[in-house]
Amino acid sequence: MVGDPEALRGRTVLITGHSGFIGSWLCSLLVACGADVVGYSLSEDPASATRAQWLTLLGVTDVRGDVRDLASVVAAARVFEPDVVVHLAAQPLLGRGFTEPHLTFDVNLNGSLSVLETVRLGAVRALVHVTSDKCYAPAGAGAPPLTEGSRLGGAGPYPASKWMAEALFNEFRALVPADSSIASVRLGNVIGGGDEADRLVPNALRAFRSGTAFRLRDPAAERPFQHVLDVVWGLATLASRLLFRQIDSGRALNFAPPSMASSAGELVAELAREWGPGALVSDGRDEVDFPEEPVLRLDGGRAARSLRWEHRLDLTNAASWTVAWARMTDSEVPPSDATACQVVDFLAASTRAGSREHDGDSVGAGER
Repeated sequence: MVGDPEALRGRTVLITGHSGFIGSWLCSLLVACGADVVGYSLSEDPASATRAQWLTLLGVTDVRGDVRDLASVVAAARVFEPDVVVHLAAQPLLGRGFTEPHLTFDVNLNGSLSVLETVRLGAVRALVHVTSDKCYAPAGAGAPPLTEGSRLGGAGPYPASKWMAEALFNEFRALVPADSSIASVRLGNVIGGGDEADRLVPNALRAFRSGTAFRLRDPAAERPFQHVLDVVWGLATLASRLLFRQIDSGRALNFAPPSMASSAGELVAELAREWGPGALVSDGRDEVDFPEEPVLRLDGGRAARSLRWEHRLDLTNAASWTVAWARMTDSEVPPSDATACQVVDFLAASTRAGSREHDGDSVGAGER
């Protein structure tokens, strides 16, 4: 159906940062939907290089390039003539922003600038520009969930780079050709199998594997946790709707679960319960030398309504699927196969849910 990810069958989708955590899942889902996928990444670190390798085996065209290099981005767009671009390439870590601020601003600002300028030059028809909910100014514990109209201005190099990228997007809305379609997505916290970065879930799973008691930074910290498959389904849906002009160009959309936020302690408890014996959680705290906001609640209602998109995996199921992926790969199942298996299961669940919604029945989050 036009406007759904399946409508991208036979279409060319170029993904910057395709060998990253979210990018690899998006590639896998789009390949399963029949799209022709072109990946554009540096793939410098070992995890990204491994993902790029197995994505090539899935049929993804692997282009090595630096998203900060405008000429390289424009050349890739003109060679492959993508119907839509999804811009994911970034320096995505809050802590690294404090230790490598120049790199963080350089990649996150000049990367956005390159892809937006590529649209302005007419080399791309549709663009999904992805940033983060960290672009918002801190709202405080008692404030309502953040909407797309909330004030931008996150503090620290990484949040600042994201609200500046949103400012670039806002300026380019009036500069791109009238027949192009662009949207910016502000992602909440994304979890799932294959994430190896210095973040809550990968760190917890590493501790569980080693039998070490996991220490949280702040169990009460609230974040809009959501499974990567829900996120990439939403990104693919948005890409399709932009391509077929079924959504207004220039919009910003929050991607967040219906619950808007859960605590870090709740998520780790779900992971530990799913992991079983050996999952130890300490009462002690892991100290970090950079500031973190205690509460970040994100309202994803606009995206849910305008895309007719809903999350299939609630917090419990998101944790379950994450641990299942880790267990598969720990049992020497190749990451490509573990990812493909969960993509197939998710697409089957989405198809069933769509059929029931068409018949007037509701579908609960996390139904498998």
